[in-house]
This record gives sequence, structure tokens and C-alpha cells, in this order.
Amino acid sequence: MSLIDLTPNDALYLQIMDDLHRHWNPHPGQLKVGKPLIAKDVNTTFVQCGRKWGKTDFAIYLLWRHALLHPGSTCYYITPELAHGREIIWHNSRLTQFGRERDEQGRIVPGGAEPMKKYINSVSSVDSRMKLKNQSTIKIVGSENWAAANGLTPDFVIYDEFKVFHPQFHTEMNPNRIVRKAPLVIIGTPPKPGDRNADQYLEFADECSQRDDCFHIIASSYDNPFTPRDEIDREIEKLRLRGEDDVVEREYFGKIAVGGRNAIFPMFDNKYIKEHTKIMEEIKYDIKKLDWFCVADPGSTTCFAVLFGAINPYTKQLYLLDELYETNQENTSIRRMFPRIEAKMKELHPHGDIEDDWMKIYDEAAAWFATEIMGQYNVYFSPTAKHMYKKDHGLSLIKDQMIHNFVNISDRCNKLKWEIQMYVKTDKGEIPKKNDHLIDSWRYLNASAHYSMIEAIEIQKEKSEKRGYTPYQDLKNIQKEVDWTFNMMDWED
Repeated sequence: MSLIDLTPNDALYLQIMDDLHRHWNPHPGQLKVGKPLIAKDVNTTFVQCGRKWGKTDFAIYLLWRHALLHPGSTCYYITPELAHGREIIWHNSRLTQFGRERDEQGRIVPGGAEPMKKYINSVSSVDSRMKLKNQSTIKIVGSENWAAANGLTPDFVIYDEFKVFHPQFHTEMNPNRIVRKAPLVIIGTPPKPGDRNADQYLEFADECSQRDDCFHIIASSYDNPFTPRDEIDREIEKLRLRGEDDVVEREYFGKIAVGGRNAIFPMFDNKYIKEHTKIMEEIKYDIKKLDWFCVADPGSTTCFAVLFGAINPYTKQLYLLDELYETNQENTSIRRMFPRIEAKMKELHPHGDIEDDWMKIYDEAAAWFATEIMGQYNVYFSPTAKHMYKKDHGLSLIKDQMIHNFVNISDRCNKLKWEIQMYVKTDKGEIPKKNDHLIDSWRYLNASAHYSMIEAIEIQKEKSEKRGYTPYQDLKNIQKEVDWTFNMMDWED
């Protein structure tokens, strides 16, 4: 049997791998996440994981692995606040004593082997930095120090609990990361409505799921085979008994979940979202019968949103078909926006006349919009007259359209879906005044169409009667909500 002569680099690599995995190994769920990153198939990894998935140990493992295999590299572990990061992996020595021998219950064995200790050169509690003998460093940083983030020069970065980061941190640090092509790993549970960095988290997750150089995964607490299943089951059962199913979905299954006590649209779920091609196939024979709407909420400094929809006047089915959602101020001028608006209308209703077949509406708070679009393109948009309609009533109508299945939303309407999911009342029970541009456009569409839920239910009732079922109670409930003469009417049972 011949011996294989290893180069010094090969021998060092095998030694590092042996030390890293002697007393700790990634579980199958972690292996699935780590493989594309380690194989350099992707440069960004985004893990939406439930509690007890093992994110902290996995993060420490990745930090050690990169630091050892890339001498002289600077690796950052970023947490919402520095104190948070120090509490998670520093004060308890989880970082500095990673890979130490443990018993079957996971407890450190006194006097047990510490295979990683020999690689450490120094440990500084002053700046939460561990320096290795190969000149690599691992440092903890808090996102609250975002002003210093643009001075960081990372070779490897991990974001832990990105959902509550200071929103400015990633904006400041990311250009330096991109220049150095430093891998980024984002790991943690998804946000709940109202979390500090929920908007950036969701935007980044959505972008990552569509890019070839990103790996995005939703990982369940059950993916960790070392966590007792009965323990997770008990926690989930307690939450479900309290009616907190949204917490279960978010905290244990890693899913973006709506609902909860403050949710404005708790009834919303993906059943309202349909493939765009299927919706267009559904309406193609009625396309000339539909009432078409283009509703603009023209914000020149924050967001310029446009919602495109149609209503079947014979069934009262509402089809929300497409959207524009421009936040770059350089692109919110009329000359930039109207060609895009026009192109959408022509695509959705190719044989329709933009002037005659589309009801075009705008939020009259942006008076400049109507003036400029008429002056430059000779196209008239009608004001919403929103002062005549209470916002609560408009939101209630949207809820009823969902509850009674009168709405069909194209999968092109990603920002509308995001607004609905994140639309929650404040702790004081107030309706928020942000991230509602497309929701407002939906309200304006309904108002301009003079959409009547009573009429819609009547149509639905007539169809049901033909099938042998009459939903009188549904009609009564709707009538009672919107008409003070309800009790004066003589209803048949």
C-alpha cells in the first residue's frame, strides 16, 4: 500500500477540517444551507429559520471555517446591538471555545479537548475581537453603530436577526462588501409587522429569492434533529390555543405571517394571489365588458405607486392585475412614469382605448400630477374626491371583498401583497400612515367604481339560489354594517 504525500497546504486543510468537526457537525438542514456557500455557487445566503434551528452554532462554525481557510481575512458577526452579540456568543465563550468536547446532553466536559484553542493568538474583550495565528480576525459589531459601517472592510459577514437591524447599517456597509466580494450570510427568524427593519428584510429576501447568486431558504425548527420534537410541539400548542397562529408560522416555520392582534387584514393569505397568465385567461372572453381602472398615488419624494385593475360589472369580481412602485426619486417625474403607465395599460387591454376605455384616477393631493400629465400627454386623470370617503369604510370594503372572495390578485402585485402583510395598527390602535400607497389605490378604485358590497352579495345570492343555496345571512350582515335602515327592512327567513 503506497502512502500519499500531502502538500503542507493539504495537510493543514485536513487538520482544520478534523478540528472543526471533531466535536461538532452541521445537521442535515445546515448542510443544505452551507453547501452552495462553501462551493462558491452563491455569494449571499439568506436563511429564514424558526427558533431552535441552530443558527448561532452554525454562524460560529461558518466564521471559524472562513477565518481559518482564508489567512488574513476579517470576519464580522453583526447583531442588532453590540451588547446583543456579546451576550449571544462572547460572554458565554461560545465563539472562543467553539468545538470544545461536550457530553451527550451538550454540556462541556471538564478538562475535555479544545481542538480550536491552538489556532487562537489573542482575545480582546475591549473591542470584542478574536485574532487567530494566521492573522485572520473575527469581530462582533452592532448595527446601531451604522455611521462607522462604511469604514468596515469585510472578507466575510454574518447578519444575525437582520429583522431588527438599524436600517442604515446595510446601506453603509454593503458597498465595501461588494467591492471585496465578501460572502454574506443572513440568518434569523422573519419579521413581524412593526419590527424595526422589517421593510429592508422583506425587500432583501424577495430580491435574493430571484437572483442566481443568492441562496434563499425557509427553514423550520423541525429541521434540527437534535431539538426534542415534544418540546417544540408543546410550545406550538400553547401558541395555537391563544390564537397566535401567526407567531407559530413565523417563529417555528420561518414563514412571513400575517395576522395577530393588530393586523388590519388578518384574513389575507396566498389564496387571493393567482398566476397572471391564469387571470388573463379567465377574463379574456369578457375583456370588452370589464370596467378598467388605472389608479395613481403620485408621491414625488417617497413613492410613486400605480395600481391597474378591472371589475366585471355582471359578477362584481375585482381583478388587480399589475402595479408600478417607484421609490427612486430620479424616476418619479411624469416623463419617466407615464410611458410606463401607458405601456401597462396597452399590455393589459391591448385593444382598448386609453382615453375611452380606462377610468384614470389620481390622488388629488398631488395636483401637480394632473396638470403635468395633461400638459405633456393630453391625458385626463380624475381626482379621487377621497375627502368624501372615510378610510375605515374603504378598508372595511376591501376586507369584505376578500372574505366573500370577490378579489383576484395577480402575482405581479408583489408590493401590494407586501403592503397588506405589513399593514398593522399601532400600539395605540391607530391605522398607520406609511407603506399604504397601493392599499390607498385599491380604496380609490372601489370608490370610483361605486363598488357596493350589497349589490355584490345580491348577485352572489342569485347565483347561489340557482344552485339551491341562499346565503341570506351573509347579505343581512353586510347590509347591517353599511345601512342604518337595516332594522326597518322586512327580511324573509
